[in-house]
Amino acid sequence: MATVYLIGVRGIPNRYGGFERLVEVLAPHLANQGHDVTVFCNNDPPVNETGADEDRWMGVRRRFISVRSSGPLGTIEYDWRSFKDVPPGAVALIFGYGTGIFQRYLKQHNVPHAVNMDGIEWRREKWGRIARIWLRWNERAAARQADILIADHPEIQRYLQEELGKDSTMIAYGVDDDALESGDRSSLSHPLLSQFPDQSFSLVVARPEPENQIHVTLDAFERSGKKHPMVVLGNFEVNEYGRQLRAKHPDVHFAGGVYNAPVLNELRRRSSLYIHGHSVGGTNPSLIEAMAAGALLVAHDNPFNRWVMGGDGSGLFFRGAEDLAVHLDNPPSPEVRASMIAAAKQRCVDQFLWRRILGQYDDVVAGLLQARH
Repeated sequence: MATVYLIGVRGIPNRYGGFERLVEVLAPHLANQGHDVTVFCNNDPPVNETGADEDRWMGVRRRFISVRSSGPLGTIEYDWRSFKDVPPGAVALIFGYGTGIFQRYLKQHNVPHAVNMDGIEWRREKWGRIARIWLRWNERAAARQADILIADHPEIQRYLQEELGKDSTMIAYGVDDDALESGDRSSLSHPLLSQFPDQSFSLVVARPEPENQIHVTLDAFERSGKKHPMVVLGNFEVNEYGRQLRAKHPDVHFAGGVYNAPVLNELRRRSSLYIHGHSVGGTNPSLIEAMAAGALLVAHDNPFNRWVMGGDGSGLFFRGAEDLAVHLDNPPSPEVRASMIAAAKQRCVDQFLWRRILGQYDDVVAGLLQARH
């Protein structure tokens, strides 16, 4: 058995996003396998409810890290303090490469480690020139120093090989078995559930970032006959891009964030079309969750989304506003809809269940233990 440290998330239980959800599932699994598991967490009230330096959660030690800085500098400080806290002889799983230069500390202290390389972060439109240089530098540092690289998508695996000359292990993202089941939804309560019955609205769930193609989606809505209302979930007050979209599209129902997973999945299932505009990155968690929930997917046409969905049979694709507007005005027949939803769920069963993903991480930990000796 091993002493395993997990680095690179803001905290568990998950209140943030993809990596946090992954670690929320992975860390207790590793603890149940007999490993001594520590997850570094932000020392803020949503995560640290007691103010202690560390505590136990589902068999996992949560070690809380305080930082003096904010923004990107705070992230760098948080990561550095996390790296420095890993003892010699442990093994580490790192999620993201934003501070890959700090892996040198692990190498110097005999800590074999694996890095989940996430998406191609430096390509995201939100980053300025200096941030992109920083991210590319750290991407190379992470790839050079890691004992094992993890790619969450075949396109990321190909990128690592062709651009960085590095082999990697392909491990995607997961969903729970019970996410594929309809279950009893009668007890769910939310204003949106009361407002929108089955197949009465189109739905977008995304952060307000240009690479998520929300501007294209809303342009398509304006071009369409507006057969159904357009509902957009997410905090669109966090940046200028989001605020401009809200101001430009008064006919769109911007409903804020919905963080209750059963309610969110029920909204996905109820939507007439679930529009997934993410155009950069690897295996997107929200896309898999929507597939499992029984949504009818209309995804931006790129190699990342096509592989996750398994091709044309499990949903629709769009390249721009014109073809998305056509989908909005001409949804598939009930028979085609049912067939696509069933194919998307089967794709989840074949590729993305947590039990498969966790078994692959078990193999990574075993590989790190071999590298230690």
